[in-house]
Amino acid sequence: MNEKIQAIRDTLAGGYIKPEAEKLEKLIKNLRETPAAQDYLQITRGFSVETIDHFKLGYDVEKDAIAIPVFKKGELVNIRYRYINPTGKAKYTQEKGCEVWFYNEDGISKSLKKGAVLIVEGEFDLMSCWQAGFKAVISPASGKDSYGVWIELLDNIPQVYIAYDNDRPGKAAGLNLAERIGVDKCLEVCYGDDIKDANEFFSLKTRQDFIPLIQDAKPYYKYKFKGVGDIIDFLRIKQDNITKLDIVPFVEWEDDWLAVLSGVTDSGKTSYALNIASELADKDIPTLIMPFERGIRSVGKRFLQVRHNLTNGDFKTMPEDNWIELVKESANLQIYFSLPTIDEFEDIVRRAKKLFNIQFCIIDHLDYFVRGQDRFAKQADMIERIKSLAQELQTRFIVVHHLRKKEGVSTVPKRPTIDELKGSSDLFQIPEVVLLLFKPNEGEIEVIIGKNKGKYGYETFYFNTATGRFETNDEIDKQWND
Repeated sequence: MNEKIQAIRDTLAGGYIKPEAEKLEKLIKNLRETPAAQDYLQITRGFSVETIDHFKLGYDVEKDAIAIPVFKKGELVNIRYRYINPTGKAKYTQEKGCEVWFYNEDGISKSLKKGAVLIVEGEFDLMSCWQAGFKAVISPASGKDSYGVWIELLDNIPQVYIAYDNDRPGKAAGLNLAERIGVDKCLEVCYGDDIKDANEFFSLKTRQDFIPLIQDAKPYYKYKFKGVGDIIDFLRIKQDNITKLDIVPFVEWEDDWLAVLSGVTDSGKTSYALNIASELADKDIPTLIMPFERGIRSVGKRFLQVRHNLTNGDFKTMPEDNWIELVKESANLQIYFSLPTIDEFEDIVRRAKKLFNIQFCIIDHLDYFVRGQDRFAKQADMIERIKSLAQELQTRFIVVHHLRKKEGVSTVPKRPTIDELKGSSDLFQIPEVVLLLFKPNEGEIEVIIGKNKGKYGYETFYFNTATGRFETNDEIDKQWND
C-alpha cells in the first residue's frame, strides 16, 4: 500500500497473520478422505481432479466447508472457506487477521501477455472458467465488493472483461468495479436470462459457447448518460445511493454530498466525526480520515476509545488478551487514514476511491489543512475543490471547521448558526449539509442540522468526554435506569 494511505490495521495492529502450511496440508488430506466433500466439488460444482489439485482445495471437517487457499507471490496468505450447507450462516468465511488478496494471481501474468483479463465474482466461478481454458482470469478478494491495492495490477492490461453474477447486485457491483478501473477499457459479459453465474454457465455449456459472450461484451461507457433510456438503464442496476446514519439525524446522504461540521472550541467535533466513522464502519462503508490536527496514531487510538467507550485509564489497565482482541476487531474495519499535502490531496482521494471504494472522506479539520496568508480565500477555494471531487468520485465529504469567536457577547451559551462559520460564505453555501455542535448542559451535545436538503432540527446526545462516545437519548435512559 502507498505509505500515503494507511489502513487502521497498519495504525493499530501491524502486519498480517499467515496461515501455517501444515494447516493447508491437513485440509487437503481431509478432502481426499471425505467422499461427500469430493462429490460436492466434482458432481455439484463440476470440477475435475486436475482443477481441484491445481487450486489446492481442501476440506474443513468442523466447518463442513471447502477450504480455498489464497496465494500472494507464491506464499500462502489466507484461506477462504465455502460452507457446503450454508443454511443459517454466511456462505463464506476466512481466516481472521490474514491479508485479503485477490484470487489466482497467475491470471495477472497471463493477462499481461494476452492484453486482456476476465474478472468473475467468486472463486468457484473462476475455477469453472480456468477449467474451460480461460487462464487469464481473476476474482476479487472476498467476493464482488472487495477492494484493495491489487486493482493497480490491472493498470497495464488494455482490456478488462467483467463477468459478475447475472442479478441486480452483480450488475451494480460490475459497474462499480468498472468505474474504479476505468470504464473506457472495461466490458460487461452478459450470460443471458437463464444463467446466474460462470459456474452455472460451464455446468451447462462449453468453452465454445462462452467465446461469443466475450465477443459480444458491451462497453461500460454505455452507462454514461446520453439520454433518458441510458439513465433508466443505469438506475435499474445502480445500488441505492442513500445512506442514513443514526448519529446524524434527518440527513439522507446522497453519493456526492458535502457536509461542513462545526462548533466552538472543545465542543467535541473530532469525537463526533469519529463517532460517524464508527457507525460507517459498522455498516461496512469504506471511510478515509484525514486527521490534520492530531495525527494518525493519536486519532487511531481515539477511534478505539470512541468505538469501545474506553478511557485512557482503561487502556492502561486492560489485560493484554483483551487489548489484542480489541485491536483484532478494529483491524479489519474499512477505515483508512492519510495526511496528504494540499498538492497531494486530490490524487490521494482518487487513489483511495480506486483501491478501497471509499464512500466517505472526513477532513479534520480545514483550519489545519489550509493555513497561512489569505487562508479564508484559500479555504473557500478548497471547499469548491472538495465539492468538485465529491461530484467526480461520487464520494461524500465531511469537513470539520471552526466557528468564529464572538466578541462582546453574553456569557450565556446560545445555539450556533451557519452565519457564524469562520471565513467565506462558501463554507455554508456550497455544502448540502451543515452540522453544528452545541453543549446545552454538561455531558450533553446537541447535533444541530443547520442546513440540509430535507428536515432541519436537532437531536441531543449524551457525550462521554472521557471516551468521546456519543449515545442517543434511548441509550442515556437505559444507562441511567440501570
